[in-house]
Amino acid sequence: MKIEEMIAANRADCSGCAACANICPKNAINMTRDAEGFSYPKINPELCIKCGRCDATCPSLNFTKNFPDEFPKTFVATYDNDKILRHSSSGGIFTALSELVLNDGGIVFGAAFDKNWRVYHTSAENFDELEKLRGSKYVQSQIGEVYRQVKEALKSRKVLFSGTPCQCIGLKNFLGRDYDNLLTVDVICHGAPSPGLWENYIGELNDAHEVKHVNFRSKRNGWGVSTIDINFADRGHMMIANSKHLYGKLFLKDISDRPSCSACKSKFPNSKSDLTLGDAWGVQGFAPEMYDNRGTSVIFIHTPKGNDFFEQCNLIKKQVKFHAVVTRNYPFMSSLTADVRREKFFADIVENKSQVAVMQKYSAEDDAELRKEAGKKNRRIYGENYRAVAAHIRKKFEKNILVVAAPREDLLKLFPRCNVFFLQSVEEKIICTEEFSSLTFEQKDAAALNEFTKKFNVTEIFVMEEQKIDSPVVNEFLKTCELPIKTLNAE
Repeated sequence: MKIEEMIAANRADCSGCAACANICPKNAINMTRDAEGFSYPKINPELCIKCGRCDATCPSLNFTKNFPDEFPKTFVATYDNDKILRHSSSGGIFTALSELVLNDGGIVFGAAFDKNWRVYHTSAENFDELEKLRGSKYVQSQIGEVYRQVKEALKSRKVLFSGTPCQCIGLKNFLGRDYDNLLTVDVICHGAPSPGLWENYIGELNDAHEVKHVNFRSKRNGWGVSTIDINFADRGHMMIANSKHLYGKLFLKDISDRPSCSACKSKFPNSKSDLTLGDAWGVQGFAPEMYDNRGTSVIFIHTPKGNDFFEQCNLIKKQVKFHAVVTRNYPFMSSLTADVRREKFFADIVENKSQVAVMQKYSAEDDAELRKEAGKKNRRIYGENYRAVAAHIRKKFEKNILVVAAPREDLLKLFPRCNVFFLQSVEEKIICTEEFSSLTFEQKDAAALNEFTKKFNVTEIFVMEEQKIDSPVVNEFLKTCELPIKTLNAE
């Protein structure tokens, strides 16, 4: 089968979504763990009838790039319920959406811990059961036969399915079509760490002191401090910031993720879910009134159905600019660079009896320069991805115009169906910003500005009537450009 050939050629092409295993009519595919602790499909040749349904369902084998006509409508929000906020990873939006579905007799699917603290997908049919699905789990969950359960439930009731972007795409490909009564919700995914690594780590802890509760995103010290909190039967709890915690630190280093996470095909704009939820990092800078120390979420709305569900939620919310949020959430659009020591790390994990000892070794290593270089690469990749989407969206505008003035919301209504660039002098630099995106273009001289207008097909220039232009570069550009220059009244 093509799936086997694909994985043999490059394991990073398989996200482990389990769509192939769920679609197989003969149950000939088992998700089997490799030495790193990640699950991959293994086909039983004695059961396989070579129907090809697995290949036809595989998201990677059937991948096509998507270029939207606009960026998704974006909100920041919180659920105005103290108890829910304190027990949610961010702003409690998953709970608000789930309550809509449950109140209508529906069912919710998401990730939970089992009695041994392994992470698997399961369902909740009431508010008590919903508790197990709430909160982040920084482990790739086992899907099992949940896609089949979703399909069965869709015959008679509303369904909310939450998961990583690749899991939501796996479900959509398995179903083969959209359902009016299905709401898919994915998360801004940093990456999926090894289930085997987590189970070995928590297992060693559990052997020494019985683990009673795990919270990857405790808010004992507030929302802004990402803290893992592990409660024990005999000695209270262990609460450590993820950036300093042994397991959390390796997760943040991007050394323990699945190979596909550094080449993810499920990021925006290729995701297929109705809504994306995440943390509204940096909200103090673009919507300070929405900051809540108990948690604030960002919501990206991808479909009219997602919008309908979101509008029904009783939330404190505010619509914000897409680019204000996404520049603080690279993983929404871009894979993060895997640590260059990743293969050596997992090789050491396989060779050693105590995985925790290996984890401690790599956690303690001074990797500041490696992280610095990875950060530069992440910013570059994010910029490339953003520019590619922006270039496509730019095509929808009837014309591109340049306004010599500081960016102003009230000016935009004067230019419907136009892409507006704002040109201004900032601290002796000539900066051009694109209003609908986060793109900025620093210009050095009049020649560079003229080249910019040609590259972006600018057809007209507008200058504010009362705008004082104290930049020699801008004045020279206005004198030398061959485009029509029009005057705008300041009012």
